[in-house]
Amino acid sequence: MEVNEAVLKAKNAFPIWSSLSVEERIEYMKKLSELLEKEKADITEIIMKEVGKPEIEAETEVIDAQASINHYSNEILKVDTKKMEFDEEAFPDTEGYVEFVPFGVIGLITPWNYPLSLPIWTIVPALLAGNTIIFKPSEYSTEADKKINELLNKVLPDGVFNTVLGGDELGKELVKSEIDKLFFTGSVKAGKDIMKNIGIKPVSLELGGKDAFIVCEDADIDLTVKGLLWGATGNCGQVCVAAERVYVNKKIAEKFVKNLVKEAKGLKKGKDIGDMINEVQIKKVESHIKDAVSKGAKILCGGKGEGLFFEPTVLTNVSKEMKIMTEETFGPVIPVIVVESDEEAISFANNSKFGLGATIWSKDIERGRKIGKKLNVGMIWINDINLPFEGGDYWGGTKESGLVSSESKVMQCLKKKSFIIYKGKEKRGWWYPYGMPVLQDDKRRDNDGQGL
Repeated sequence: MEVNEAVLKAKNAFPIWSSLSVEERIEYMKKLSELLEKEKADITEIIMKEVGKPEIEAETEVIDAQASINHYSNEILKVDTKKMEFDEEAFPDTEGYVEFVPFGVIGLITPWNYPLSLPIWTIVPALLAGNTIIFKPSEYSTEADKKINELLNKVLPDGVFNTVLGGDELGKELVKSEIDKLFFTGSVKAGKDIMKNIGIKPVSLELGGKDAFIVCEDADIDLTVKGLLWGATGNCGQVCVAAERVYVNKKIAEKFVKNLVKEAKGLKKGKDIGDMINEVQIKKVESHIKDAVSKGAKILCGGKGEGLFFEPTVLTNVSKEMKIMTEETFGPVIPVIVVESDEEAISFANNSKFGLGATIWSKDIERGRKIGKKLNVGMIWINDINLPFEGGDYWGGTKESGLVSSESKVMQCLKKKSFIIYKGKEKRGWWYPYGMPVLQDDKRRDNDGQGL
């Protein structure tokens, strides 16, 4: 389907879809959840084959999608008209309120690393809010996203959900089309291009990251190592909030790194770690490691791949100027820097163009909170990593990691429409002709006879 054709279909479907009650739209989403359950095995298999995930990671996407449907079906029921208060003496017989209404046609562009979870995080709240959708998935996860399109169009009226398939040029067409709002998840480069071309149109951007992982000297080393390994190498590190910069206090650094290397070597190919998406991404990871080694970094384990599989890799003797510490790697690489104090870790963590998330590990929760308040990022985890609110609510970062919103995802899918109603019978005092009496000449001058 061409972009313009999809826009037209979505616009034509919008009046009927948006006129349904919230309860009716929830029923459609329940049918989608039932289909996801019925076809869980098939969807899991498609995700495994297309993007290389282990079975447990692929199946988790289906479970997450169902949880998102349940979450947003509850959240949409909480949206209500907001009454505005007026000063009765200044504005008699006046009432006002704000309604929240759908934007219209939502454009959605998502990457390949979570081909079901990420789209669903926007598709479900956008549909429940009464919008229609044009979905442009990554060209690297076409089969998974064809399945999404198939399932949604089994349960929805024609034209409510539309998928367009293609590469970057198609995405650019969608950005410039007559959609009413765009949600985009992807690279910083693409995000900047969108901002240049989208015009006066609301947009949500969730871009790349280079998340810091701060380990205090009182951290539980065993727990922290396990959290780091999953947070850095899950989905082969192809996660926007992957732990890509590790700052560990010098008092525990030696033991921490020793345990980390031991655990990393124990991860199983196929069961724990799957394949990366393509050779382009493999080469990017290899180039970052090569740059680091050429500048003095040491590879303690991993560092090479076979086909699309890349070994979990731990690097030490890393400096903050290396590409491995400044650019998004998007691979299963863990670079470690030893720090003297919390303050040094905070300084290093904030010295980045990215500001998506950060993790802090300490048995002292208040210490973790204090560190978190000083980090210039959108999301903080303390003794945990990469756990989102249900449905990806309040997900996002600062700086080049995107346009962060203080609103829930449901509210991001609605726009305000305000009403002010006057019930009085007399003209307002400030309407023409003005009601203020003209002052006498002698009252318009001060004691010196000068004009006021």
